[in-house]
Parts: sequence; C-alpha cells; structure tokens
Amino acid sequence: MKDLNRHSWKAAVTGGDMRQVYVAEALGEKGFSVMVYGLPKDPEQEQVKKASSLKDALENADLVIAPVPFRKEGRIQGQDFYIDLTEENFLKYLKKGSLFCAGGIPESFHKKVGERGIRCFDFLEDSFTAMENTIATAEGAVAQAIIRSPENLRGSLCLVIGYGRCGRTLAGYLQNMFCRTMVWEKDREKAAQAKAAGLQALEERELPHALSLAAFIFQTAPCVVLEKERLKYIRKDTCIIDIASLPGGLDYPAAQELGLSPLHLLGIPGKYAPKASGEILALAALGKLSESVQQEGAL
Repeated sequence: MKDLNRHSWKAAVTGGDMRQVYVAEALGEKGFSVMVYGLPKDPEQEQVKKASSLKDALENADLVIAPVPFRKEGRIQGQDFYIDLTEENFLKYLKKGSLFCAGGIPESFHKKVGERGIRCFDFLEDSFTAMENTIATAEGAVAQAIIRSPENLRGSLCLVIGYGRCGRTLAGYLQNMFCRTMVWEKDREKAAQAKAAGLQALEERELPHALSLAAFIFQTAPCVVLEKERLKYIRKDTCIIDIASLPGGLDYPAAQELGLSPLHLLGIPGKYAPKASGEILALAALGKLSESVQQEGAL
C-alpha cells in the first residue's frame, strides 16, 4: 500500500478557477507529483508541472481534481480556452482505479466512470467541504453588502432568509459585527436553532414587515422565496444579496419591474477566497484518497 506521505503519488488538476491553482500548490507541498491543465494561472510550486494536453495530465494520475462546479452553463470550466476539456475525454483518459474529484458531478458521468473502475468524490455532497466553504461565502456576501450600500453594516437592520449552513454562518458574522440580525426560516427546528443563537427568529406573518424595514437582505435559501408579492414590501434602497444557486432565490424580472437592484452572487469561494477555498478542496480530496487507500489498498 502506498503511503500518502511519500512522493510516489501522482495528481492532475484540470480546469476551473483560481481555486484550482491553490489546490495544485497544496498537493505539491504534500509531496504529490502534480500535472496541471486548463488552469487560469500557472502554480508556483516545484512539484507542479504543466501538461501539454488533458491526456498528458490524466493518464498516470492517481488523483484527479476537476472544477467546482464541474460544468458551468453546460460546459466544463476552462473548455472555452482548452477545447479538449470534455467529459468524453475525461472518460477516455482517466486511469482505472484513480479517484476523480469535482463539484456537482452529473449522475450520468458518475455512472460511466464507475463502470470503468474509477471512484468519484463530489465536493458539493461532502459536509466538511460545504461547511468550511460557508466561511468564504459569508465573507464574500458581507464584502459585497459593504461595497454596494452607502450605509454602515454595523448597527444596521439585517434580514437573513434561510438558516442552513450558509445562512447560519452568515448570520453569525452579522451578529458579531453588531448588526441587528433577523432570520426567517420555514423549518421549525432550524428556526429554533437561530433563536437559541440569540438571533431574532421571525414567524412567517412577520416577514412582510421585516422586509419593509431591513437595510440589508441576504437570501440564502436554495429556492425562490422572494416572489413578487413579497418583493413589493422591500424599499428601493435596500441592499439585496442573493447567494442561492441558479436560478436564484427571488423573482428577478419582478424585482426589476419594482425598481429593486438585487445582486445574484455566485461562485463566492472562488472569487473572494480562492487560496483558502482551494486548500479546503485539497484537504477534502486527500481525506477521501486516504480513506480509499485504507479500505481498498493501493490504487
């Protein structure tokens, strides 16, 4: 069985945003021989080398880290500039027994690589990665709120919609910045957790009034919560930050019609904290690789 502390492991880091640069550097620092392809910038680490093609990167790799999300607008991130970054080529060149890591891996792709003896690890389904990334998400949302509003965030009335992983971390940040923080969460247990954390947990009947008062609204729920009837309560000068995945957590055509200016903030970890987020991805991938080695022996 190989030892993860030895320099015998080979990894490939392909496509994506700046997080991938830091993933490659983190793996190189752990002693991996790393090949990169389709990254926005060349990593600065002696163990990291640039591949000439996707085939060159993948064919000997024990560990492959692809973008988060794997596909964006129907294409793998980086495919616009590296045309061989396709699902078909990944399937063609991935080594049997390797571990493939990415975010939002399509079910059809997952099935096909499994049939070829390749293991998959989806970062977006991993609770450790998801929870760690809420820090970058919360900080990015707070940063944009400060930039977009003429008001101070400290002492302001803030409304956080949703108290899942991201909502919980974000509400905690706002609370620590001495914001008057309200939370609306339809799940009774999560709402109780918000109340136990010292936050003002709202009933649904209280939401319209809260929308009319809030200087900052952070929409974190993974569904459309702010429909037109609710948007009507919001002032035009309210700063609205929506961090829900596509298609977002509010009715954007209705918001425009009402003169509101919400910001749909996507891919926050890669934009605001790529180094920290990349290191989190590398750590999660190494944890999964170590687990696989312990369970199944050498790759």
